[in-house]
Amino acid sequence: MVSVAVVIPYSDRFTPPEMLEEAKASVADQSVDTDVIVVEDVETGPADARNAGLEQADARYVAFLDADDLWAPDKLERQLDRMAATGAGLCVEGTETTLDDFVYEVFVGDRSEVTSAMLVDTSLVDVRFETGLDRGEDLLYALEAASAAGVCACPDLFERRQHAGSMMATGLDVDEYRDHAKRFGYLVSERVPEAQPYLPIYYTQLYTDLGVACHRDGDYDRAVTYLGRAARISPHPFTLAYLLRSLCYRALPF
Repeated sequence: MVSVAVVIPYSDRFTPPEMLEEAKASVADQSVDTDVIVVEDVETGPADARNAGLEQADARYVAFLDADDLWAPDKLERQLDRMAATGAGLCVEGTETTLDDFVYEVFVGDRSEVTSAMLVDTSLVDVRFETGLDRGEDLLYALEAASAAGVCACPDLFERRQHAGSMMATGLDVDEYRDHAKRFGYLVSERVPEAQPYLPIYYTQLYTDLGVACHRDGDYDRAVTYLGRAARISPHPFTLAYLLRSLCYRALPF
């Protein structure tokens, strides 16, 4: 009988205890055997907590669940069946996908929530979460795992629950976001060969986002700098339009 170790990072700073209990109940409702590992998410962050859970796990298959999310009752059973059918080392939520499409969606597309859907076969995947990333450590892990062992998908695996105290509800300022995003991009470029073709798109998006944020903060000099960098990589109409707006605002006599 297949058993799945379930790693749940938890901190009462970000998630009420009752939400953790509801998350654990959704694990108990699974149709396969599970071993729940709750790891205190200390100040070093969720990457260290998830890595500690991986080290404690005594099972071939390991799943991750955020303490404020809920699983569908047949999540693990469907994922195990799909992994057996495809031979993939990682299963996530969604429609069936190719490795190239998955890398695109995670790196430069709209796929930003993967953690509570991930099931990994540790006989094929020997990856750890990157400490020191404030955000995106789960995306980097998913990209590395998919690159190493392939990826498959199943629809409707979990329910994402947002609340005011969650870690994802906290924000980063422009400089923090820039530093984090540049480190994330560098790590992906070093570790995920399939992401190489999408690096220009990534940095165009990054510098455009930074420029727009600076424009909205009234820092038009920095906005022009960042938007100019983005335009030199790829002269996207949106980037060029914001660059012109920032140049005009910078020239106005306030």
